[in-house]
Amino acid sequence: MRIVGINGGIRPGYQDVSAALLIDGRVMGAVEEERLNRIKHCPGQLPWLAINTLLDQEGLTMRDVDVVASHGSTWGDDYVEILRAYFTHTFGHSPKIVRVHHHDAHAASAYFASGFDEAMILTMDSSGDGVSTQLAFGRGRDLKTLERISRPNSLGMFYSLITQYCGFARDRDEYKLMALASFGNPERYDFDWLLGSKDELFALNQTFLRKIKAGQSQLSRQEMMFTDELLARLGPKRLPGTPVDQRIKDIAASAQRRLEHAIANLVKRLHHQTGSRKLCIAGGVALNCVANGKLMELPFVDQIYVQPASSDAGVSLGAAYLAALELGDEPQCMTDAFLGPEFSNSEIERSFKAVNVTPKAVDDPADFAAAEVASGKVVGWFQGRMEFGPRALGNRSILASATDAHMKDLVNHKVKFRETFRPFCPSVLCGDAPTYFRGKQQESPFMNIAYLVEPDRIADIPAVVHVDGTARIQTVNKGLYHRFLELLKQKTGHGVCLNTSFNTGNQPIVCTPLEAISTFYGCGLDTLVIGNLAIQK
Repeated sequence: MRIVGINGGIRPGYQDVSAALLIDGRVMGAVEEERLNRIKHCPGQLPWLAINTLLDQEGLTMRDVDVVASHGSTWGDDYVEILRAYFTHTFGHSPKIVRVHHHDAHAASAYFASGFDEAMILTMDSSGDGVSTQLAFGRGRDLKTLERISRPNSLGMFYSLITQYCGFARDRDEYKLMALASFGNPERYDFDWLLGSKDELFALNQTFLRKIKAGQSQLSRQEMMFTDELLARLGPKRLPGTPVDQRIKDIAASAQRRLEHAIANLVKRLHHQTGSRKLCIAGGVALNCVANGKLMELPFVDQIYVQPASSDAGVSLGAAYLAALELGDEPQCMTDAFLGPEFSNSEIERSFKAVNVTPKAVDDPADFAAAEVASGKVVGWFQGRMEFGPRALGNRSILASATDAHMKDLVNHKVKFRETFRPFCPSVLCGDAPTYFRGKQQESPFMNIAYLVEPDRIADIPAVVHVDGTARIQTVNKGLYHRFLELLKQKTGHGVCLNTSFNTGNQPIVCTPLEAISTFYGCGLDTLVIGNLAIQK
């Protein structure tokens, strides 16, 4: 069966628009719409470009598709007609439309992608189909929902509320709050009054959330989601763009600790209910890699799988998995996250020619890039298929030395143009990971779990160690990027590299060669390697 899964919607509140394609249960591709239309998160849209890209990759048209699967099971029958009309209008044909519950899709995206034969499944976000949190259990082909927690009682809303209070954009800057938390004192504020706990569950105090009146639309992301009561309790909020003082850092740290405690309680509850020692998580809250590191080390968790596209982008994959299961296909696990577009050498050459730039051919791109990084250069690295999810994993990456203590500030200021408190992540040869990083799982291929850095190794790789002594690692065990790390180790003694996404500011990660060239000339990158071609400043 050929199944297209989609995430998105015509309401402005729905974002992280994406599409996934499954054929006979195998994931053939998945891509976020923002990478194609260059609109960050694409709120209120449906994935036209993403669907076309996936179909083109496989030489298919919409008439070859058996089913389109979407979330929105609670949105009423009118939504099926909206989707049917959309596909007929946009693609000239509408396959059968099926809808699944938002959190069932999150659960499927993690469980079936993991390859586990059984597992606890925890999904957490602000809300989807009226639910903010779901506890489930998977065994073989069967998924069983155990408990659901409805919005506005929501861990995602709690963290977004604090994100907005601290002067960042809610529903998009939560990762900034997580980074900032490491600079604060988590003991200064007790957030039990805002996010209480009872019977291993949680309760978000609605006194501090703005109410939505009957018939009123959801709050826009420009509006405050909290009430004046929160300001009376915590003091003035930070204005966007103003300095971050110690009080704000302490609030961030205290909120992070409260979130970690609530999530750990949910996993403990799941373990008691299921007896399982394997854990799958998804949903926007699952992108909190610091909390994930704490979950990995729980005594009753032996293995953890975090869906690499845990945001709502992963809903398209989960919806496709569920539709495939219903149609009798056997869902296949995700072997990697390289599921987006790729470009031929001729396409790359045409892109350089279009902007009147003459690149040079390099016999060994991995060796060339390793030599550049070893010499202190910052390299744009563009190879193969684009990653699915928010992490650059060695195909659309900016690479720099992990051994240079000044490299973090240099890349933040001259390349990424972002806040100085935000850390960078390391890619490491899988076999070398235990030498540098301490964690229960040796492999962490998707850069979504924080590990402790071995104290005697911090001085070796200072550019990728956060202020709290942790690093969100990516272990690499195959491919051209693995060869790059091996060659870097030969030149520097360390198979570890600073790896951040190939973009600047609020720009989506680059998708095409032309976008990579444009970004190269618009920031402080020294070198660009695309395929076997390179340019230098």
